[in-house]
Amino acid sequence: MKVIILAVSCLLAVSGALAADTCYQDVSLDCGQASNSLAFRRRSLPRCNAVYGEYGRHGNVATELQAYANLHLERSYEYLLSAAYFNNYQTNRLGFSKLFKKLSDEAWEKTIDIIKHVTMRGDEMNFDQRSTLKVERKNYTVELHELEALAKALDTQKEIAERAFYIHREATRNSQHLHDPEIAQYLEEEFIEDQSKKIRELAGHTTDLKKFITSNNGQDLSLGLYLFDEYLQKVV
Repeated sequence: MKVIILAVSCLLAVSGALAADTCYQDVSLDCGQASNSLAFRRRSLPRCNAVYGEYGRHGNVATELQAYANLHLERSYEYLLSAAYFNNYQTNRLGFSKLFKKLSDEAWEKTIDIIKHVTMRGDEMNFDQRSTLKVERKNYTVELHELEALAKALDTQKEIAERAFYIHREATRNSQHLHDPEIAQYLEEEFIEDQSKKIRELAGHTTDLKKFITSNNGQDLSLGLYLFDEYLQKVV
């Protein structure tokens, strides 16, 4: 029976057309060595992984996706620092603290999601990876007043959104080696649409707060900040 199975396997191997770069080539054995289980155990399987298309082989989509995860991770900690600052007994802006805590949690969740997607595509996460884009960014300052903090958060969300645009552009190039529609769809569904809503929301908060603190020639500054903080506690 064992001889018959080996014979059938050999016939199938001869009749099957093999691609130049396939997992099947890695796992298939010569008919004469099929009974040598030790040789099979020692055989490496370099192409039996989750990598497909040109992901990680050409272009910078793979490295930029890792850098995008690191960007979310950094911004998550920055938002968390702002949340802690507005939650201390001196500042005492619970609404602003709640807003920044939410932004921090969302950035953290996106970090995890990107890392999962990187590994799903057969890659490994590199936490030292940075984008090839040259972005000039000053050191993060936590102790900002309320309007400055909102403006900084808005700029950060735009940075994250524009980075997604950049990766999407790299993934959708009409080129044999630089086209990855799966990554493009992932960015569209999980990031691009969501970022537009966050940017609109933060832009609205920034504009509204500006009106609050400048009304009545700025004489109601403290009251305006207090009322806006109360508003954030209810809507965030």
